[in-house]
Amino acid sequence: MSWQSNWPNPNRAWCRTMPHEPSREYRDLVIQLARLGDLVQTLPAIEALQKAYPERTLDVVCATPLTAILAGVGHIGRVIPWDGTQWQAWANGWQANPTATLKAMQSYIASLDEMNYDRVYPLNQHVRSRLMTQLLSRRSFHEHDQDDIEARMRPWTQHLRHVAKERGANRVHLADVWCGMCGVRPRGQAPLLVPPAVELPADLAEIGERRGLWVALATGAGETDRCVAPAVWGQWIRKFLGQTQDGHVALIGSGGERETAQAILESLPTLLHGRVWDATGRTTLSQLMRVLQQCHWIVGADTGPLHLGTLVGARAMGWYFSRARMHETGPYGEGHWVYQHVAHVQPRSWPIMESIALICDDQRGDAADWTLWRSRMDQWGAFFDDGSGTEGVETSRADIWRACAPILCESMAA
Repeated sequence: MSWQSNWPNPNRAWCRTMPHEPSREYRDLVIQLARLGDLVQTLPAIEALQKAYPERTLDVVCATPLTAILAGVGHIGRVIPWDGTQWQAWANGWQANPTATLKAMQSYIASLDEMNYDRVYPLNQHVRSRLMTQLLSRRSFHEHDQDDIEARMRPWTQHLRHVAKERGANRVHLADVWCGMCGVRPRGQAPLLVPPAVELPADLAEIGERRGLWVALATGAGETDRCVAPAVWGQWIRKFLGQTQDGHVALIGSGGERETAQAILESLPTLLHGRVWDATGRTTLSQLMRVLQQCHWIVGADTGPLHLGTLVGARAMGWYFSRARMHETGPYGEGHWVYQHVAHVQPRSWPIMESIALICDDQRGDAADWTLWRSRMDQWGAFFDDGSGTEGVETSRADIWRACAPILCESMAA
Protein backbone atom coordinates (compact mmCIF):
# COMPACT_ATOMS: atom_id res chain seq x y z
CA MET A 1 0.00 0.00 0.00
CA SER A 2 1.44 3.38 -1.00
CA TRP A 3 1.73 6.31 1.37
CA GLN A 4 -0.79 8.17 -0.79
CA SER A 5 -3.53 5.72 0.14
CA ASN A 6 -3.14 6.64 3.81
CA TRP A 7 -3.15 10.43 3.11
CA PRO A 8 -6.37 12.30 3.97
CA ASN A 9 -8.59 12.72 0.94
CA PRO A 10 -9.36 16.44 0.52
CA ASN A 11 -12.68 15.50 -1.04
CA ARG A 12 -13.93 13.83 2.10
CA ALA A 13 -16.54 15.85 3.94
CA TRP A 14 -14.66 15.97 7.23
CA CYS A 15 -11.66 17.57 5.51
CA ARG A 16 -13.81 20.18 3.83
CA THR A 17 -15.75 21.17 6.91
CA MET A 18 -13.06 21.31 9.59
CA PRO A 19 -13.52 24.56 11.49
CA HIS A 20 -10.86 27.24 11.01
CA GLU A 21 -9.88 29.70 13.67
CA PRO A 22 -11.31 33.04 12.61
CA SER A 23 -8.74 35.63 11.62
CA ARG A 24 -8.31 38.25 14.31
CA GLU A 25 -9.18 41.83 13.52
CA TYR A 26 -6.20 44.16 13.79
CA ARG A 27 -7.00 47.53 15.35
CA ASP A 28 -4.77 50.59 15.50
CA LEU A 29 -5.25 53.84 17.39
CA VAL A 30 -4.26 57.46 16.76
CA ILE A 31 -4.16 59.66 19.86
CA GLN A 32 -4.61 63.41 19.28
CA LEU A 33 -5.58 65.24 22.46
CA ALA A 34 -4.81 68.80 21.34
CA ARG A 35 -7.08 71.56 20.12
CA LEU A 36 -9.18 72.07 17.00
CA GLY A 37 -6.44 73.12 14.59
CA ASP A 38 -4.18 70.24 15.60
CA LEU A 39 -6.95 67.69 15.12
CA VAL A 40 -7.73 69.05 11.64
CA GLN A 41 -4.06 68.87 10.74
CA THR A 42 -3.89 65.27 11.98
CA LEU A 43 -6.25 64.17 9.20
CA PRO A 44 -3.47 63.88 6.56
CA ALA A 45 -1.77 61.28 8.79
CA ILE A 46 -5.07 59.47 9.43
CA GLU A 47 -5.81 59.27 5.70
CA ALA A 48 -2.26 58.15 4.93
CA LEU A 49 -2.53 55.36 7.52
CA GLN A 50 -5.84 54.25 6.04
CA LYS A 51 -4.27 54.13 2.56
CA ALA A 52 -1.19 52.25 3.76
CA TYR A 53 -3.11 49.69 5.84
CA PRO A 54 -6.62 49.32 4.38
CA GLU A 55 -6.99 45.89 6.00
CA ARG A 56 -6.61 47.31 9.54
CA THR A 57 -9.27 49.12 11.57
CA LEU A 58 -8.20 52.59 12.67
CA ASP A 59 -9.74 54.31 15.71
CA VAL A 60 -9.01 57.82 16.97
CA VAL A 61 -8.97 59.41 20.44
CA CYS A 62 -9.65 63.15 20.51
CA ALA A 63 -11.01 65.79 22.87
CA THR A 64 -14.71 65.26 23.56
CA PRO A 65 -15.93 68.59 22.07
CA LEU A 66 -14.18 67.82 18.75
CA THR A 67 -15.59 64.38 17.96
CA ALA A 68 -18.05 65.88 15.44
CA ILE A 69 -15.15 66.59 13.06
CA LEU A 70 -14.24 62.92 12.77
CA ALA A 71 -17.84 61.79 12.34
CA GLY A 72 -17.59 62.63 8.65
CA VAL A 73 -14.21 61.02 8.03
CA GLY A 74 -14.63 57.78 6.12
CA HIS A 75 -13.30 54.44 7.31
CA ILE A 76 -12.61 55.43 10.93
CA GLY A 77 -13.75 52.53 13.07
CA ARG A 78 -14.48 54.36 16.28
CA VAL A 79 -14.05 57.87 17.65
CA ILE A 80 -13.21 57.77 21.37
CA PRO A 81 -13.92 61.00 23.28
CA TRP A 82 -11.27 62.18 25.73
CA ASP A 83 -12.63 64.30 28.59
CA GLY A 84 -9.52 66.21 29.57
CA THR A 85 -11.29 68.08 32.39
CA GLN A 86 -12.39 64.82 33.99
CA TRP A 87 -8.93 63.28 33.77
CA GLN A 88 -7.42 66.41 35.29
CA ALA A 89 -9.88 66.10 38.17
CA TRP A 90 -8.85 62.46 38.66
CA ALA A 91 -5.19 63.47 38.67
CA ASN A 92 -5.86 66.17 41.27
CA GLY A 93 -7.96 63.82 43.42
CA TRP A 94 -5.57 60.91 43.39
CA GLN A 95 -3.71 61.72 46.60
CA ALA A 96 -6.82 62.66 48.55
CA ASN A 97 -8.89 59.61 47.57
CA PRO A 98 -6.92 57.08 45.52
CA THR A 99 -9.46 54.24 45.92
CA ALA A 100 -12.42 56.20 44.55
CA THR A 101 -10.29 57.78 41.84
CA LEU A 102 -8.97 54.41 40.68
CA LYS A 103 -12.47 52.98 40.63
CA ALA A 104 -13.70 55.86 38.44
CA MET A 105 -10.78 55.46 36.03
CA GLN A 106 -11.34 51.71 35.80
CA SER A 107 -15.00 52.32 35.07
CA TYR A 108 -14.02 54.60 32.18
CA ILE A 109 -11.62 52.03 30.75
CA ALA A 110 -14.32 49.34 31.07
CA SER A 111 -16.67 51.56 29.05
CA LEU A 112 -14.30 51.12 26.11
CA ASP A 113 -15.36 47.46 25.96
CA GLU A 114 -11.89 46.23 26.88
CA MET A 115 -10.62 47.51 23.57
CA ASN A 116 -6.88 47.09 23.13
CA TYR A 117 -4.79 48.07 20.15
CA ASP A 118 -1.99 46.42 18.23
CA ARG A 119 -0.45 49.73 17.24
CA VAL A 120 -0.88 53.04 19.05
CA TYR A 121 0.29 56.33 17.55
CA PRO A 122 0.52 58.97 20.33
CA LEU A 123 0.96 62.26 18.47
CA ASN A 124 1.07 64.38 21.64
CA GLN A 125 4.31 63.82 23.50
CA HIS A 126 3.10 64.47 27.02
CA VAL A 127 2.09 62.46 30.08
CA ARG A 128 -1.62 62.12 29.22
CA SER A 129 -0.86 60.73 25.79
CA ARG A 130 1.71 58.28 27.13
CA LEU A 131 -0.75 57.13 29.81
CA MET A 132 -3.39 56.51 27.15
CA THR A 133 -0.87 54.49 25.14
CA GLN A 134 -0.09 52.26 28.11
CA LEU A 135 -3.76 51.75 28.97
CA LEU A 136 -4.84 50.77 25.47
CA SER A 137 -1.85 48.96 23.95
CA ARG A 138 -2.11 45.21 23.41
CA ARG A 139 1.50 44.93 24.48
CA SER A 140 1.53 41.22 25.24
CA PHE A 141 0.74 40.48 21.58
CA HIS A 142 2.73 43.09 19.70
CA GLU A 143 5.37 44.62 21.95
CA HIS A 144 7.77 44.64 19.01
CA ASP A 145 5.33 46.64 16.85
CA GLN A 146 4.82 49.27 19.54
CA ASP A 147 8.55 49.50 20.26
CA ASP A 148 9.14 50.06 16.54
CA ILE A 149 6.57 52.85 16.50
CA GLU A 150 8.18 54.58 19.48
CA ALA A 151 11.63 54.26 17.91
CA ARG A 152 10.30 55.67 14.62
CA MET A 153 8.72 58.62 16.41
CA ARG A 154 11.85 59.56 18.35
CA PRO A 155 13.72 61.41 15.56
CA TRP A 156 10.57 63.36 14.71
CA THR A 157 9.91 64.38 18.32
CA GLN A 158 13.53 65.53 18.59
CA HIS A 159 13.01 67.51 15.38
CA LEU A 160 9.91 69.21 16.83
CA ARG A 161 11.77 70.11 20.03
CA HIS A 162 14.58 71.59 17.98
CA VAL A 163 12.13 73.64 15.90
CA ALA A 164 10.32 74.90 19.01
CA LYS A 165 13.61 75.94 20.60
CA GLU A 166 15.56 77.32 17.66
CA ARG A 167 12.74 78.70 15.45
CA GLY A 168 15.05 78.07 12.51
CA ALA A 169 14.49 77.52 8.81
CA ASN A 170 12.29 74.43 9.15
CA ARG A 171 10.05 73.84 6.13
CA VAL A 172 8.37 70.56 7.11
CA HIS A 173 4.72 71.14 7.98
CA LEU A 174 3.47 69.81 11.32
CA ALA A 175 0.80 67.73 9.56
CA ASP A 176 3.54 66.01 7.56
CA VAL A 177 5.68 65.49 10.67
CA TRP A 178 2.73 63.55 12.11
CA CYS A 179 2.68 61.45 8.94
CA GLY A 180 6.34 60.65 9.52
CA MET A 181 5.67 59.79 13.16
CA CYS A 182 3.05 57.31 11.98
CA GLY A 183 5.51 55.75 9.53
CA VAL A 184 3.63 56.82 6.41
CA ARG A 185 4.40 59.33 3.70
CA PRO A 186 2.10 62.28 2.94
CA ARG A 187 -0.49 61.61 0.26
CA GLY A 188 0.28 64.81 -1.63
CA GLN A 189 -3.25 66.16 -1.34
CA ALA A 190 -5.25 67.81 1.41
CA PRO A 191 -8.21 66.13 3.11
CA LEU A 192 -11.66 67.39 2.11
CA LEU A 193 -14.65 66.79 4.33
CA VAL A 194 -18.36 67.15 3.58
CA PRO A 195 -19.98 68.51 6.75
CA PRO A 196 -23.14 66.91 8.09
CA ALA A 197 -26.47 68.26 6.88
CA VAL A 198 -27.50 70.35 9.86
CA GLU A 199 -29.86 73.28 10.16
CA LEU A 200 -28.50 76.70 11.07
CA PRO A 201 -30.25 79.17 13.36
CA ALA A 202 -32.94 80.92 11.34
CA ASP A 203 -31.12 84.25 11.10
CA LEU A 204 -27.93 82.54 9.89
CA ALA A 205 -29.60 80.41 7.22
CA GLU A 206 -28.93 83.11 4.58
CA ILE A 207 -25.16 82.67 4.88
CA GLY A 208 -23.89 81.59 1.50
CA GLU A 209 -27.34 81.75 -0.10
CA ARG A 210 -27.19 85.30 -1.40
CA ARG A 211 -25.19 85.87 -4.55
CA GLY A 212 -21.74 87.37 -4.14
CA LEU A 213 -18.41 86.84 -2.45
CA TRP A 214 -18.71 85.32 1.03
CA VAL A 215 -15.90 85.60 3.56
CA ALA A 216 -15.84 83.99 7.00
CA LEU A 217 -13.77 86.03 9.44
CA ALA A 218 -12.33 84.32 12.53
CA THR A 219 -12.66 86.91 15.27
CA GLY A 220 -10.18 85.39 17.72
CA ALA A 221 -7.30 82.95 18.11
CA GLY A 222 -6.26 80.27 20.55
CA GLU A 223 -3.72 82.50 22.28
CA THR A 224 -3.95 86.18 23.17
CA ASP A 225 -0.73 87.17 21.42
CA ARG A 226 -2.13 85.82 18.13
CA CYS A 227 -5.36 87.82 18.27
CA VAL A 228 -6.09 90.69 15.91
CA ALA A 229 -7.70 93.72 17.56
CA PRO A 230 -11.42 94.33 16.85
CA ALA A 231 -10.59 97.77 15.43
CA VAL A 232 -8.33 96.17 12.82
CA TRP A 233 -10.97 93.63 11.80
CA GLY A 234 -13.55 96.39 11.66
CA GLN A 235 -11.34 98.35 9.29
CA TRP A 236 -10.80 95.23 7.15
CA ILE A 237 -14.56 94.66 6.85
CA ARG A 238 -15.26 98.29 5.92
CA LYS A 239 -12.62 98.24 3.20
CA PHE A 240 -13.73 94.83 1.90
CA LEU A 241 -17.42 95.73 1.69
CA GLY A 242 -16.49 99.02 0.05
CA GLN A 243 -14.32 97.22 -2.51
CA THR A 244 -16.98 94.72 -3.59
CA GLN A 245 -20.65 95.61 -3.79
CA ASP A 246 -21.74 91.97 -3.55
CA GLY A 247 -19.44 91.04 -0.64
CA HIS A 248 -20.70 89.50 2.61
CA VAL A 249 -18.97 88.65 5.89
CA ALA A 250 -19.78 85.98 8.49
CA LEU A 251 -18.14 86.50 11.87
CA ILE A 252 -17.21 83.19 13.50
CA GLY A 253 -15.64 82.17 16.79
CA SER A 254 -16.29 80.61 20.17
CA GLY A 255 -18.59 81.87 22.90
CA GLY A 256 -15.61 83.52 24.56
CA GLU A 257 -15.21 85.76 21.52
CA ARG A 258 -18.73 87.22 21.53
CA GLU A 259 -17.47 90.49 23.01
CA THR A 260 -14.85 90.76 20.25
CA ALA A 261 -17.52 90.23 17.59
CA GLN A 262 -19.76 92.81 19.23
CA ALA A 263 -16.91 95.33 19.26
CA ILE A 264 -16.32 94.67 15.56
CA LEU A 265 -20.00 95.25 14.76
CA GLU A 266 -20.09 98.46 16.80
CA SER A 267 -17.14 99.79 14.80
CA LEU A 268 -19.07 99.41 11.52
CA PRO A 269 -21.47 101.93 10.00
CA THR A 270 -25.09 100.88 10.49
CA LEU A 271 -25.58 100.70 6.72
CA LEU A 272 -23.12 97.79 6.54
CA HIS A 273 -24.81 95.66 9.22
CA GLY A 274 -27.10 94.09 6.64
CA ARG A 275 -24.07 92.50 4.96
CA VAL A 276 -22.50 91.09 8.12
CA TRP A 277 -23.75 87.98 9.93
CA ASP A 278 -22.60 87.32 13.49
CA ALA A 279 -22.35 83.56 14.11
CA THR A 280 -19.81 83.93 16.93
CA GLY A 281 -20.58 81.55 19.77
CA ARG A 282 -23.94 80.63 18.24
CA THR A 283 -23.14 77.41 16.41
CA THR A 284 -22.26 73.86 17.25
CA LEU A 285 -19.11 72.52 15.66
CA SER A 286 -21.16 70.81 12.95
CA GLN A 287 -23.03 74.06 12.26
CA LEU A 288 -19.75 75.97 12.12
CA MET A 289 -18.50 73.54 9.48
CA ARG A 290 -21.69 74.20 7.54
CA VAL A 291 -21.18 77.99 7.74
CA LEU A 292 -17.58 77.65 6.57
CA GLN A 293 -18.62 75.43 3.66
CA GLN A 294 -21.01 78.17 2.52
CA CYS A 295 -18.16 80.70 2.34
CA HIS A 296 -15.59 81.13 -0.41
CA TRP A 297 -12.83 82.34 1.92
CA ILE A 298 -11.84 82.10 5.57
CA VAL A 299 -9.72 84.98 6.90
CA GLY A 300 -7.99 84.98 10.26
CA ALA A 301 -4.90 84.47 12.34
CA ASP A 302 -3.42 81.03 13.07
CA THR A 303 -6.52 79.56 14.68
CA GLY A 304 -8.59 76.38 14.60
CA PRO A 305 -11.49 77.76 12.51
CA LEU A 306 -9.01 78.83 9.80
CA HIS A 307 -7.90 75.21 9.40
CA LEU A 308 -11.45 73.91 9.72
CA GLY A 309 -12.45 76.16 6.82
CA THR A 310 -9.84 74.62 4.52
CA LEU A 311 -11.09 71.16 5.50
CA VAL A 312 -14.57 71.89 4.13
CA GLY A 313 -13.38 73.59 0.95
CA ALA A 314 -12.88 77.29 1.71
CA ARG A 315 -9.69 79.05 0.64
CA ALA A 316 -7.68 80.55 3.48
CA MET A 317 -6.08 83.94 3.94
CA GLY A 318 -3.96 83.79 7.08
CA TRP A 319 -2.23 86.55 9.00
CA TYR A 320 0.62 84.89 10.87
CA PHE A 321 2.53 86.81 13.52
CA SER A 322 3.97 86.50 17.02
CA ARG A 323 5.06 82.84 17.41
CA ALA A 324 2.93 81.54 14.52
CA ARG A 325 4.91 80.33 11.49
CA MET A 326 3.14 79.19 8.34
CA HIS A 327 5.91 76.73 7.47
CA GLU A 328 4.85 74.66 10.47
CA THR A 329 1.13 75.34 10.96
CA GLY A 330 -0.03 77.20 7.87
CA PRO A 331 -3.29 76.24 6.12
CA TYR A 332 -2.78 72.78 4.63
CA GLY A 333 -3.40 72.24 0.94
CA GLU A 334 -2.97 73.92 -2.42
CA GLY A 335 -3.70 77.57 -3.14
CA HIS A 336 -4.05 79.15 0.30
CA TRP A 337 -2.34 82.44 1.14
CA VAL A 338 -0.48 83.65 4.22
CA TYR A 339 0.94 87.03 5.12
CA GLN A 340 3.79 86.28 7.54
CA HIS A 341 5.06 89.07 9.79
CA VAL A 342 8.81 89.50 9.62
CA ALA A 343 9.30 89.75 13.40
CA HIS A 344 8.01 87.74 16.36
CA VAL A 345 6.18 90.74 17.84
CA GLN A 346 2.71 92.26 17.64
CA PRO A 347 2.51 94.04 14.25
CA ARG A 348 2.11 97.81 14.05
CA SER A 349 0.59 97.68 10.57
CA TRP A 350 -1.61 95.10 8.88
CA PRO A 351 -1.97 93.86 5.27
CA ILE A 352 -5.56 95.04 4.98
CA MET A 353 -5.75 96.42 1.46
CA GLU A 354 -3.22 93.89 0.16
CA SER A 355 -5.22 90.89 1.36
CA ILE A 356 -8.47 92.37 0.04
CA ALA A 357 -6.91 92.96 -3.39
CA LEU A 358 -5.78 89.35 -3.47
CA ILE A 359 -9.18 87.96 -2.47
CA CYS A 360 -11.23 90.21 -4.73
CA ASP A 361 -9.01 90.67 -7.77
CA ASP A 362 -6.23 88.06 -7.40
CA GLN A 363 -3.72 90.92 -7.24
CA ARG A 364 -0.59 90.15 -5.23
CA GLY A 365 0.92 93.04 -3.38
CA ASP A 366 3.70 93.54 -0.85
CA ALA A 367 2.91 94.91 2.59
CA ALA A 368 5.41 96.66 4.84
CA ASP A 369 6.89 94.24 7.43
CA TRP A 370 5.01 91.27 5.92
CA THR A 371 5.92 88.62 3.35
CA LEU A 372 3.36 86.87 1.14
CA TRP A 373 3.37 83.09 0.71
CA ARG A 374 1.22 80.63 -1.22
CA SER A 375 0.67 77.03 -0.12
CA ARG A 376 1.61 74.18 -2.42
CA MET A 377 1.75 70.38 -2.29
CA ASP A 378 4.29 67.79 -3.45
CA GLN A 379 5.53 64.32 -2.49
CA TRP A 380 6.78 65.61 0.88
CA GLY A 381 3.44 67.20 1.78
CA ALA A 382 2.62 70.90 2.12
CA PHE A 383 5.02 73.82 1.76
CA PHE A 384 4.88 77.57 1.19
CA ASP A 385 6.32 79.46 -1.75
CA ASP A 386 7.11 83.19 -1.84
CA GLY A 387 7.85 83.17 -5.56
CA SER A 388 11.62 83.08 -5.20
CA GLY A 389 11.97 79.43 -6.27
CA THR A 390 11.27 76.08 -4.66
CA GLU A 391 14.36 73.97 -5.44
CA GLY A 392 16.17 74.83 -2.20
CA VAL A 393 12.97 74.38 -0.21
CA GLU A 394 12.43 70.87 -1.57
CA THR A 395 16.04 69.94 -0.83
CA SER A 396 15.84 71.09 2.80
CA ARG A 397 12.57 69.22 3.37
CA ALA A 398 13.93 66.08 1.72
CA ASP A 399 17.02 66.26 3.95
CA ILE A 400 14.87 66.37 7.08
CA TRP A 401 12.80 63.42 5.90
CA ARG A 402 15.91 61.38 5.11
CA ALA A 403 17.34 62.15 8.54
CA CYS A 404 14.15 61.34 10.46
CA ALA A 405 12.71 58.52 8.32
CA PRO A 406 15.50 56.95 6.22
CA ILE A 407 13.72 53.61 5.67
CA LEU A 408 10.49 55.28 4.58
CA CYS A 409 12.43 57.53 2.20
CA GLU A 410 14.07 54.50 0.63
CA SER A 411 10.64 53.04 -0.08
CA MET A 412 9.51 56.36 -1.59
CA ALA A 413 12.51 56.36 -3.92
CA ALA A 414 11.97 52.75 -5.01
